[in-house]
Amino acid sequence: MEEISLRELIEILLKRKKIISGITAFFIICAVVVSLFVLDPVYEAKTILMTSDINKVMNKDTSGVDGILDTINQYPQMNVQTYKEQVNNPHIIDEVIKKLELDKLNINRRSLQNMISLDNVKDTNLITITIEYSDPEMAAKIANSIGEEFTKFVSNNAKKQATKSEGYVKEQLEQEKSKLNDTLVEYKKFLQKPEGTQELSKEVNSKLDIITKYKAKLIDVEVEEKKALAKLSKSKEILNSTPEKIELKKSLADNTEMFNTIKDSLGQGSKELYEVNVTEEILNSNYMSMKNSINNLETYLATVKAEKVNVKEKIGKTQRELESLQIKLAERQHEERIINEKVKFAQNTYDSFLKKYEEIRIAKTSAIGDAAISIVSDAVIPMEPAGPNKKLNVAIAIVLGLMIGVFVAFFMEYWKESEKELVK
Repeated sequence: MEEISLRELIEILLKRKKIISGITAFFIICAVVVSLFVLDPVYEAKTILMTSDINKVMNKDTSGVDGILDTINQYPQMNVQTYKEQVNNPHIIDEVIKKLELDKLNINRRSLQNMISLDNVKDTNLITITIEYSDPEMAAKIANSIGEEFTKFVSNNAKKQATKSEGYVKEQLEQEKSKLNDTLVEYKKFLQKPEGTQELSKEVNSKLDIITKYKAKLIDVEVEEKKALAKLSKSKEILNSTPEKIELKKSLADNTEMFNTIKDSLGQGSKELYEVNVTEEILNSNYMSMKNSINNLETYLATVKAEKVNVKEKIGKTQRELESLQIKLAERQHEERIINEKVKFAQNTYDSFLKKYEEIRIAKTSAIGDAAISIVSDAVIPMEPAGPNKKLNVAIAIVLGLMIGVFVAFFMEYWKESEKELVK
């Protein structure tokens, strides 16, 4: 059945081939006539622009306050697609119309936008602006004017952003300057306070030196105490082994007073008395000398012990004073560290705002648009028309004629067969 159906279709086409050929020929003739005598020749003029991101030109990738400022004052992101969309901006189109007086040629904003076609070269930052118009010289002028006006438009927008950023940064700069001055006044008052860090540090070092001297003296006193104790112990041992008194045997005649007294009381002759011996106890001079030495040692030992106690008290007192000074010094150092950080932060913040202000001020007076987008190739007057494309028009006519011819052929066959069925 499918082969029969296909055969029938082919037979219908062969049967109606004259009609199909006639319709196709008619469309071809129309396409040729329109291309040659109706349609005006169209010329293409191309301007090529090279784009870049303003933020990469103006801003730096930094951290801290600089990074924050770069983020706040960042220009709108402009990539190739964004630039392409901006080319058809009504402001640019109106400026081109006004500049070239295109309204005298009955070219309005919509018709001019329809003339423009945009494309970017693959894997590049190049944008091609193509203008199609019947006048080759005017096409080139329009393409070049659009490129120039677009560059001005980008530059003006960048300058507007720079002006806005400049006002903000300038206002903040004054505030940061005031904060810096307040911080410096606070730092000055801190330096004027009594017992600064340097003074306290010197006092701490002085107290440490005094404690060191006292401890060295304490060691000397303890050594003297040990020596005195050793001498005292040795002296007491010697004293214990030394008799307090000693007995002396001597003749009575050696004591004249006693000799005369006895002689007078006894009435004996002196010869017999000379032969009498007497035993006498006297104090041992060595014993007394040793005892005096022990007393002196005990007195000296008491003095040494008193000095030892005194030195210890002075060490304790000085250590307490040292601890108090160290606490004060730590507090002062903490205060100084905080105020120094505040001054440093305020100074760095002010410097960052000042630097950014100068950058924006310079950028405002420079050609920012030229840094972001530039014309790398001006449009030239085309020598040959780009359209109409006669071959393409004829090809379209052939395809369209064949389609309509086939449709007419099938419709006629269908109409004929339907008529036969109605007659039956």
